[in-house]
Amino acid sequence: MKIKRIIDAFRSAFRPSVEGIHPEEIFKAILRHERAVAERNNHTITVLVFYPTTGQLVSNTAQILGRILAERLRATDLIGWLDSRSIGVILPHTCAKNAALVAEQICVKMATNKVKLEYKFYLHPHDECEKWDKRDEMPVPKTDSSPSARAGHELSHFDAVESRSPIASGNVAMKQVGAHPLADICVSPFPVWKRVLDILLCLFGLVFFGPAMLLIAIGIKIIAPGPVLFRQERIGFRGKPFILYKFRSMRLNADTGVHKEYLAQLMQSNVSMTKLDKVDTRLIPFGKIFRASGFDELPQLFNIIRGDMSFIGPRPCVPYEYEQFTPWHKRRCETLPGLTGLWQVSGKNKTTFTEMMRLDINYGRRRTLLEDLRILVQTIPAVMGQIRESSAAKRRV
Repeated sequence: MKIKRIIDAFRSAFRPSVEGIHPEEIFKAILRHERAVAERNNHTITVLVFYPTTGQLVSNTAQILGRILAERLRATDLIGWLDSRSIGVILPHTCAKNAALVAEQICVKMATNKVKLEYKFYLHPHDECEKWDKRDEMPVPKTDSSPSARAGHELSHFDAVESRSPIASGNVAMKQVGAHPLADICVSPFPVWKRVLDILLCLFGLVFFGPAMLLIAIGIKIIAPGPVLFRQERIGFRGKPFILYKFRSMRLNADTGVHKEYLAQLMQSNVSMTKLDKVDTRLIPFGKIFRASGFDELPQLFNIIRGDMSFIGPRPCVPYEYEQFTPWHKRRCETLPGLTGLWQVSGKNKTTFTEMMRLDINYGRRRTLLEDLRILVQTIPAVMGQIRESSAAKRRV
């Protein structure tokens, strides 16, 4: 993480310095903060991104864009570098319609300075993108001007000069601009070192646990006739569904309604995330120990090899759980799901649903090689503790 910050600072040093435009590292920190505020207060946030049709955003162009943005935006709007060829504008409490209008205003202004810019806009929460994609038509800009009480102009208005432009005569140009989820520019790319670590751990796991996996498969066939593997749709990176593999630990055609009700209770209360296994009659013989030891998760090594999962990360949730997530809950999906993770080695069944979410999100924000190695080392004693707890509970029963 420190190396990444040094690299980002080095890149920022070679970008044009424009008054009122924050450096990349600072702007992205502000962006993360504004997104958190939007989630907390349940309001919409839009980020406009301006970039040249070709090449980099040179100093002269950045100066002109910075001046025009300062004239047109509100005092609460924030401007900064996203990368070497694009400048972002954070528009809190702004819907997609108004963001598209202000973007067209800026592009017209830039065109009068003989500079052609393109733009994209990103929305949060994510479902705003779906509403935008289903729109019937874009509004035709108004011709009157209305000064804002704070600064610039209201986002939904063009001034008299812009109203005479070709853009104001129709909405063809704006219809071609799509909306993107804000996570597209907030989510860090998957580190190469993490993928290399995943492959090495999987190869070791398949060699070391291969004989045990074979014996488990034979044992399931004997004690619970039916499929050896359990396949279930789970939600992975950026909300993308995938098929997760497990050794079957429940009877055939087990009722999932029990789990849904129990999950809803955990999400709405402040109780510990105790597994349903203690009273779950759906388990096959030895199923409780089987699940406590984590042996039922071993087929997920193939999910990791396929790239659906990482060795370390948040546990992938089921679709009906994901549908109940609030926007800030969904941030746990901004990294690949894992076989083990920070929540598993931080108390797991002793934590609440909210605490689990915070642990998963914090891991995604600060993932490092040292952190992954620490979690990996702590996983074995954590699993052993779960086995002891399961055995003790069985004796009490």
